[in-house]
Amino acid sequence: METPDALSIRIRAHKEYSNFSLEDWLDKNISLHKGDAILDLGCGSGNLFPAYSDKIGETGTIVGIDQSADLLEKARLLKATSSIVLLNLDINQPFPLIKESFDHVISTFAIYYVEDPLLILEEIKRVLKNTGDIVLIGPTDKNASELYEFNKTVFGFDRDEKVVLRTNRLEKEFYPFVSSLFKCVRLEKIPSKLIFPNKQEFVDYYMSTLLFEESAIKTGMKPTMSELLSKEVAGTEISKEMVVLRGQKSA
Repeated sequence: METPDALSIRIRAHKEYSNFSLEDWLDKNISLHKGDAILDLGCGSGNLFPAYSDKIGETGTIVGIDQSADLLEKARLLKATSSIVLLNLDINQPFPLIKESFDHVISTFAIYYVEDPLLILEEIKRVLKNTGDIVLIGPTDKNASELYEFNKTVFGFDRDEKVVLRTNRLEKEFYPFVSSLFKCVRLEKIPSKLIFPNKQEFVDYYMSTLLFEESAIKTGMKPTMSELLSKEVAGTEISKEMVVLRGQKSA
């Protein structure tokens, strides 16, 4: 479960220190039109809603699903011209949504956590209009490798097998299912990185990650900021390579 404060730290870092803008990529690569309906799975605090709303306008609709009520409360505070509906649901379950309701189903850095990819992809296909498309974005196994090295320095262990499998899921596990269910399927990798101005910002970002939280729970340790700043780091850049998996319901 994400916390609003931790997610806000990471969103700010990506806006200020990334050499890649997800909003710009979506603007250039996803054909959003006035009046479109978008389903955002794992929408979090709705940080992408304004980018969607700029394209789909007052007649468009955004439905955001997330299991964190706290993050959805932050999303409720966003100002957007489009209609916004927020649902506090677990995306591992079938969606309480009418079939063929959406022009686009988008999930950014969320769907690779689901337990049953086939179930969710079949649900996505069910709620998509015949002309609709799917856009899934997540990490590759190269994503945040520098953080895992730093985490090893802090907690003394390598990334475990479940993390490796999780970061490969879109490419290894989801791609075959998407290819069997959708048309015109494309998979591409986007190289990007975070370039922090100093060690303090690097450590702030690290402490906001699930990696840090999970490692602290696993070991029973909770290093302080000063303790982390005393650790050596190889640099203050983090690779953020991502994979984009796209498809259409019909050709």
